[in-house]
Amino acid sequence: MRLPLLASLALLAVTPVGRADVLDGTDAAQSALDDLALAAVARRVEAGQPQRAALDAFGKQLRSPEARALWEKSVARLSAATSFTATAETLGTLRGALQQTLALEMLAAYRAGDIDVARQARAAIKLPKHASAVEGLLALQRIGGAEDQRAEVARLLARETLVWQGSRARERTDDLLRLAKAGRATPELVSLRAAEIQALTTFPSALLAAAKVTGQPATAVSPPGVDAASIAAWKASIEGRLPDLLSSDEVEHQERLVVKLLRLVPMEYRNGVRDGQIAVPLEYREAVSFTVQAQQLLVEVRPNWLKTKSAAMAAHGTDLEGGFVTLEETIVARGELASVERECKNLSALLQDKFGVSLRKAGKGSDVVQETALEIRSLLGQSLQSARTGQWREANALRLEAYTTFDLEIESRILPRDPDLATRAERSFLDGGRDGAGIKAVLDQHAQGAALEAPYERTLEALDGCVALLRVGLSPTTVSITAFTIVLREGLEAVVILAALLAGLRGPENADSRRQVGIGAFAAVIVSAITFLLARTVISSLSRYGETLEAVISILAVIILLIVTNWVFHKYYWTGWNTRLRELKDKAALRRGQRWESFAMCGVGFLTIYREGFETTLFMQSLILEGGVTASLTGLFAGLAVIGIAGWAIFRWGMKLPYRKLLVVTGALVVTILATFLGSTVRLFQTIGWMPIHPIHGLEIPTWMGTWLGLYPSWEGLLIPFLGFVYVGIAWLFVRWQGQRKQAAFNTYLQTRREHPQPEATPHR
Repeated sequence: MRLPLLASLALLAVTPVGRADVLDGTDAAQSALDDLALAAVARRVEAGQPQRAALDAFGKQLRSPEARALWEKSVARLSAATSFTATAETLGTLRGALQQTLALEMLAAYRAGDIDVARQARAAIKLPKHASAVEGLLALQRIGGAEDQRAEVARLLARETLVWQGSRARERTDDLLRLAKAGRATPELVSLRAAEIQALTTFPSALLAAAKVTGQPATAVSPPGVDAASIAAWKASIEGRLPDLLSSDEVEHQERLVVKLLRLVPMEYRNGVRDGQIAVPLEYREAVSFTVQAQQLLVEVRPNWLKTKSAAMAAHGTDLEGGFVTLEETIVARGELASVERECKNLSALLQDKFGVSLRKAGKGSDVVQETALEIRSLLGQSLQSARTGQWREANALRLEAYTTFDLEIESRILPRDPDLATRAERSFLDGGRDGAGIKAVLDQHAQGAALEAPYERTLEALDGCVALLRVGLSPTTVSITAFTIVLREGLEAVVILAALLAGLRGPENADSRRQVGIGAFAAVIVSAITFLLARTVISSLSRYGETLEAVISILAVIILLIVTNWVFHKYYWTGWNTRLRELKDKAALRRGQRWESFAMCGVGFLTIYREGFETTLFMQSLILEGGVTASLTGLFAGLAVIGIAGWAIFRWGMKLPYRKLLVVTGALVVTILATFLGSTVRLFQTIGWMPIHPIHGLEIPTWMGTWLGLYPSWEGLLIPFLGFVYVGIAWLFVRWQGQRKQAAFNTYLQTRREHPQPEATPHR
């Protein structure tokens, strides 16, 4: 007998509704489904007209053909239901289909370039417990509009949705099993929940294709009975339908992270909680966050474990889940530290002994980023704890190690994607920015309390943003463009300064100087190439000293540039002197000057090239790890080709420029590079703790000024480069005075020769 509820739904004439906001339409549809489901489970007959209107209105606002077809097919089944149980099953299917429909709508809107609608549809998807929504949101906000990254962002969004739907299905299955064990499962309730779970785990082909996942079984699983044993068996069948989203390397990476997180939780909890009260909110939040993150990682590896570790899952899966539940409840209740330590120890032993989880490091590219971020978090936590106890030297050493790790593995990857985010994250380790002082600045000031903790919190927030953004893989095109940009940026200033110097050194009298510059530059190219080839084995072992090595190289570069600046000024005035001036009785001093000139020429050729080559090597190694060798080398060689062409053009045309004017241009370039090197060296000194930081609060300097001019918003970062200009001014005045003095001496010498001519010597016969 057809129920009045179903008859009214079938005969209802729906009036058109306007195009509503995605979130509003979803809320109305979800409320309608909940009302109808409650009526069906309670065996209550209702007219259902407002609910059906809301369901149809939601379908009309969908833009994706796949989403609309899925939704309309599911809604049409309502009219065919002939009992409360059948109605409950149809409504359960609709509840699951609503989530899949939103996922399809999100992907369609994103591919159409409508980022706002994609965000709304994504926000409307129901999240399971322990779900992280940060990565997809940041991907949409920061790189959602990039054409070359569209497929990778879509893949991230789709995979994220698959994890969410699978996790929600497991949660609903566990709830249903608990109800059955409590004797509260009715045929209508089981039909409603089972249909919803089946719909959540029946992923549309478009969603699987976007996630680049294959192999999900196409056959449906028969619904269970109302008893606990039947539901438990059905649960195992449903979990077997979930797609495995991780490669073997990714699984090992996730497993290793879970064990590392369990080791960090007691450390953070010990620092954050005292006598049942939150002593340090940052540390307590980290303990909670690490526990939640570990559970989320296990959710992602579960489908793989059901296939590869089925025996361990059957024997110990329940103990593993229960242990994490107990750990989370203890932390939330701020229980005894001993209980937290015991639970973490038991879970770690269970993972390693029963599930074969190893701490051996593996993986590459974006997988390493997440693990590196965990190490940085640990180092920052130790740094903060040391600072609280007044161990400032140790706190700064730990901060430096955290920053060096960030710089090598994360900053070099994030810089080409989002320079502002990379700069903000870097500055949070050092002097800070508009939001407040950085970690290095507060450590130098020996700050305490909130003033000490706030920079650490800002750094962790920036780190989370970097990690989320880097979870989106780089396309080969982006890798090549990034490599090209790096080479062009790093090589341009070196080529300009060397080309200008060589162009100014024309003529046979400067052949030795040209050769010395060329020898230094050629040697630097060879050493840079060797460094690049050895980087895979050497750079990693020297990673913690990378900033120190660069600082040493910068010091040498500044010394060489000081010598070259002095030489340029002398060269400028020497061109105006009479050839007889060179016959004055200072040949010994001139020879000493020539020796310094030779050293300066070789040094500027070598260090100008190698300083950029060393930094390029660090960038390229990270890029190769993330994007592959082929795409990285394509951009590298393209950048080298452009730099080579630019250098050839400057050499060729520079030779035709007026020598005296060209020396003026060269001098200006040398002075500019000198100031830039001074600013960069100051920054490196501050980074490695050789110089304090006194930030200028409220002053914001654009990122490009730091990259190209070496200017940073601290008193040291602005005043010391200015001292370079002071030196240049003093050197200019000194050389000018010296030239005028020698010219006066030469004029006196000529005047004496005219007034007292010497008799010509008689030739000896």
